[in-house]
Amino acid sequence: MESLNSNWFIRARLKHRHLLVLSALGEYANLNHAAEVLGISQPAISKLLRELESGLDVQLFERQPRGVVPTVYGETMIRHARHLLKTLDNAFDEVNAIRQGLKGHVRLGSILTPCTDLIPETISRIRSAYPGLTVSIRTGASTELSELLKNGEVDIIVARHQHAYTPLNFCYEPMYRRRTFAHPEYPAPAYPARQGTDQAGFFMEPVYPEPAYPDPMYPEPVIICASPEHDLIREGRRLSLADLMDQEWVMPPGDSIMRAEFESMFQRNGMRLPHHIVTAENLLMITNLMEQNAMLTLLPEAVMRHYARYQMMVQISVESHLQRELTHILAPYGLIHKGENLLTPAAQAVLTMLRNARDYSCENESIVKTTSL
Repeated sequence: MESLNSNWFIRARLKHRHLLVLSALGEYANLNHAAEVLGISQPAISKLLRELESGLDVQLFERQPRGVVPTVYGETMIRHARHLLKTLDNAFDEVNAIRQGLKGHVRLGSILTPCTDLIPETISRIRSAYPGLTVSIRTGASTELSELLKNGEVDIIVARHQHAYTPLNFCYEPMYRRRTFAHPEYPAPAYPARQGTDQAGFFMEPVYPEPAYPDPMYPEPVIICASPEHDLIREGRRLSLADLMDQEWVMPPGDSIMRAEFESMFQRNGMRLPHHIVTAENLLMITNLMEQNAMLTLLPEAVMRHYARYQMMVQISVESHLQRELTHILAPYGLIHKGENLLTPAAQAVLTMLRNARDYSCENESIVKTTSL
């Protein structure tokens, strides 16, 4: 096929209403329904569609008795039309923000743990510094939030890096919790065994392991939680992985990192998965199920501590090696956006506040494109 002239949109007299028609037909797949939503006549939509197909010299939709079905060309144009419409909306918001001072609307997305401290702190500071600025917050898994960012439905997300979105060249700024103390942890000394025995000689020269700071790369230790009335709490013993196998659980969906790593712990040890697992995404549903059905769940430590303050949850003690495994389930999260130069002035101000959060460190010189991760 002969390549199109680069100015095809001039020949087709491409207008804003062409984009609206493509978006409406992509959603409703029916000329009459699209016309009703746009407030124009069905012949007018047909005319606009003919202008587009003539300008592109391809068929965008196949006409069928019950509506229209986009061709591969039509699907491409629908996707770009939606993106252009969203870009125009964002441009209008940015012009308004500049005209009115630092006002406007910034859309954030966040995974669970930052909602316990980072997001509330940032909102509080925004209210104080920029009272004319409004913020909306979407919560969800990292994959879901990355999709919202890709589609222009949020400006900044606090999430884990997703390799599936590497080609989109998002900017990723890893965030680390600040160390809460200035001195390293000194492990207990080890006493070597007496020669020819398995017993440690108390008066032998002790061996002092190297001191260490907590690893800031893992800001989300995962904790096994239960309601305060659970029988395991009253028993007060440290549980093994085998003990957990016969418990009832409420867990996030199978595509979540916590769920996948939880199941892999059993598989790595040659054990079957727990029989009794209920899947739930909503945290309110999870807490209610735990309270009424004596179930266990996995939660990031910061989230569990929040609920513990209201005596709704407590931590289940497990063997130390098992807790070490749980501590490294979740990779660090960070600030993700499409590029600082693409953010509105209001969104740039919010990004700066997120970077300067009290309990976090976000090294600006470590900002990387996802393509380099």
